[in-house]
Amino acid sequence: MKEKITVGFITSTNPNDKRSWSGIHYRMYQSLLNEFEEVYIFGPIAKPKILHKTLKLLQKIHLRLFSKRYNYEHNILSSKFFAYKINAKLKNIKADVLFAPAASTEIAYLKTSIPIYYLSDTSFSQINEYYDSFSGISSLSIKESNWIEKKAITNSTIQIYSSDWAANHVINNYSADSKNVHVINFGANIDVAPDKINIKKDFNSTINLLFLGVNWKRKGGDIVLETFNILINKGYDITLTICGCIPSDEITNPKITVIPFLNKNNTEEYNYFLKLLNQTHLLFVPTRADCTPIVFCEANAFGIPVITTDTGGVSSIIKNNVNGFALPFESKAIKYADQIEILLNDRITLKELSEQSRQKFDEELNWNSWGKKMKEVILATINK
Repeated sequence: MKEKITVGFITSTNPNDKRSWSGIHYRMYQSLLNEFEEVYIFGPIAKPKILHKTLKLLQKIHLRLFSKRYNYEHNILSSKFFAYKINAKLKNIKADVLFAPAASTEIAYLKTSIPIYYLSDTSFSQINEYYDSFSGISSLSIKESNWIEKKAITNSTIQIYSSDWAANHVINNYSADSKNVHVINFGANIDVAPDKINIKKDFNSTINLLFLGVNWKRKGGDIVLETFNILINKGYDITLTICGCIPSDEITNPKITVIPFLNKNNTEEYNYFLKLLNQTHLLFVPTRADCTPIVFCEANAFGIPVITTDTGGVSSIIKNNVNGFALPFESKAIKYADQIEILLNDRITLKELSEQSRQKFDEELNWNSWGKKMKEVILATINK
């Protein structure tokens, strides 16, 4: 039964666009539609040209004065503009709650008596200098961005995060009230998960490794190649598919296949992506920095254990000996090779990990589960 609650979905982007926040907005919107009677979309909200020009000017000033970048997305000007537009729409919409995923800028200056549920996979001070795209920002812009984050947290009734890593950070660094902070796992960005009975992988022959990511360096691509070569030199019958990016070095090994890009919005390429997952035995992404890697949820949906790194929010998804292994950040290629070698020499355990990975997906790492848990949080806190 759907709850007779109207949810206002606040984002400046369009949740119906599968490219919005890497498809997460779309999945959340669909999940909320399954749980609530009405979900009203506030986006997209386009910034006017004058605001774009002003922000570009601020970027030039910061580069000239500080030789540092200006945070184009998290700033007071944008926040006040979004608040003005959203408040205007709220006059015509009777929402019971406002759901604001990855929308700190949109809600920081929003004035309303309607409870706001702010969701994110990280916060500004946590991701600053953690991702390259959030590095090299001027100290003045950092202060402004932290101000926006702080206001978004204090202006919201409830804060929801996708990992303990993210949740603990806002409690310890933004003075968020732990009683108002919740953790709910994200799901896989796939339209339909394969039936368990249709997941048939041969663990007694060639083992296919998959590296999946758009950022070769940040996702640990060099470690993947070094690890693969160690295992090949030991004589193991394995293959490696690199999908989503182009390696920094030229690939000549015939056992390595490179697929630079697959467009999930293209039916043919999306079906090829699903075929690739069906043929994969291990997802190997020794990431250097990640908040909530959705691709790990997708892998588990296909019964694929994950070999990765314990960094960021990874450990909220990948549990050692359950649905893969998250090695310590300082681990070198030889350590990853040792872990994979153990599984190559124990195919029974590898098969068990595959089955457990799918179970982990069924129980936690899917959007239906996310939607139901999100509904529980809203119902339990709506009158706070």
